[in-house]
Amino acid sequence: MKSYTSAVTILLVASCCLLLLLQEGSAAPRCPMEPRTNPEGCKYGVTVDWCHNEVCAKGPGESCGGYRNANGECGEGTFCQCNICYGCSPFDNTCETPPIMNSC
Repeated sequence: MKSYTSAVTILLVASCCLLLLLQEGSAAPRCPMEPRTNPEGCKYGVTVDWCHNEVCAKGPGESCGGYRNANGECGEGTFCQCNICYGCSPFDNTCETPPIMNSC
């Protein structure tokens, strides 16, 4: 009886681990199999997306963030707050000041 209980416990734990792994894997976005070409002419520099591809960074006043940074990441000198890039870009000296109240 003791070995039967141990076997059932091991099977139950293994099944739970497998379910957790499958759930985590299905939540990840699908990345294209073919490599993408590197972007050119990016006004605010280059950053890396979820799939490790280089993409153009966002600048002051542009949308950013979202689930797994789906709306993009801010470039050098700027930061994402409430899904908008704030700060000053060293590339063209444009600035966007965040709102005084920190509410989105």
